[in-house]
Amino acid sequence: MRPTRRRSRPTSPLRSRSRLVAVLIVLATTLISALLAVSVTPSAAAERPSRSMPAVGSPTENASAPAAIPDPTTASLEATNGPLATATYTVPNPNGYGSGTITYPTAGGAYPGVVLMPGYQGTQQNLQWLAPRLASWGFVVINVGTLTLGDDPASRGRQISAAGTQLLSLGSAVGNPIYGKVNGTLGAAGHSMGGGGVMVALRDDSRFKAGVPLAPYNPSQNFSGVTDPTFFMTCQSDPVAHANTYALPWYNSMTRAEKLFVEVPGDHLCPMTGYGNKAKQGKWIVSFFSRWLYGDTRFTPFLCGAAREADKNNPSLVTRWQDTCPF
Repeated sequence: MRPTRRRSRPTSPLRSRSRLVAVLIVLATTLISALLAVSVTPSAAAERPSRSMPAVGSPTENASAPAAIPDPTTASLEATNGPLATATYTVPNPNGYGSGTITYPTAGGAYPGVVLMPGYQGTQQNLQWLAPRLASWGFVVINVGTLTLGDDPASRGRQISAAGTQLLSLGSAVGNPIYGKVNGTLGAAGHSMGGGGVMVALRDDSRFKAGVPLAPYNPSQNFSGVTDPTFFMTCQSDPVAHANTYALPWYNSMTRAEKLFVEVPGDHLCPMTGYGNKAKQGKWIVSFFSRWLYGDTRFTPFLCGAAREADKNNPSLVTRWQDTCPF
């Protein structure tokens, strides 16, 4: 008897198509998983701390990245100058303020701008010590002189804004020494009435993102609406602008701002050139601006972490310290 052969059934087109679709789905799933794995794997560059640039849409969104800043240490921050070489440039035609000297990093890239404002009867010399120190840590600093030596805090606030405007303009002027070096972010520091002017600029000019009023003076003013990070540094034996009269009430009223308050030994002149402990003052100011104008959290420990404690708990250096840490 001849064996019966089974006839193989022809595969239907529908079944072949179903198998093909199943294979394609498996391949697509594998490919998507591989792509997702690549996209979420951080690169070595992403893991390194970097300095932030202005948000897209800002006038300088195409500015080049600033020079790399090495990890800060207590020794490097307390040194007279930071890691970057600097140069100076005298503003030929100040617009809205008396005079201006710009100190800037010579390395390529764009940096935040900082305006320095002196106090009553003061000149650029008052805060000259701070200009190269800040610039060597990656800031374009304009140290200004006022229209008149007796300008009140409100006028000094307007002059801070005017200097900031011109700094940005010069940074956009082809052929200027600071062309391409200002990234659009602004901060300000000032002494006495200049410190009062810093508070005016923070309150009234949204371009300013952080301020350092030094022994600030500005009678009968309300700054509770200031929301930008502010570092008040005051002098314990100040007969002109004692912290209990000005800085501390402002500090306490600014409930929506990140804040730092440090009182140090000395009289009203303690923040000026030639007075006080410039190694410590410079470390705090550089760290504060780096934290808030760059968003560089490598500087946070010198204001909020373990490195702060040695300063905060040294009564010969600090007489009062308050902050909104952690930040």
